[in-house]
Amino acid sequence: MVKPLLEETETVSATYMFLSSISAKDKAGRLNAPLKSILKELNEFDKKLKSEIEGQKGMIITKIKEELDHKSENRKTVITRMKQDNEQFASSYHDIIENLRKQSVTLYYKKNKPLD
Repeated sequence: MVKPLLEETETVSATYMFLSSISAKDKAGRLNAPLKSILKELNEFDKKLKSEIEGQKGMIITKIKEELDHKSENRKTVITRMKQDNEQFASSYHDIIENLRKQSVTLYYKKNKPLD
């Protein structure tokens, strides 16, 4: 004689991580590489311009030196700020991706169990 079966529902819950973790520093580094290059070129330009007017005197030369220093500082400040923003954006992007790649998964399945 065949014994009747009882269906029993089982549940398994887990957190699944999709994809692999992405480094925020790598993203920020790639974004900041062109800015570092631009800053390097601007510094070289400033050095060449300063060497050109070195030893010269006069009101115009004084004004050129003042403007050069002022604009150089402004450029450095702007580029530094852009690099910081890129790092912050990359970090925020990383946090969003980390939250999205984590998913709760619940599996329901039926298990046949013989009746006694």
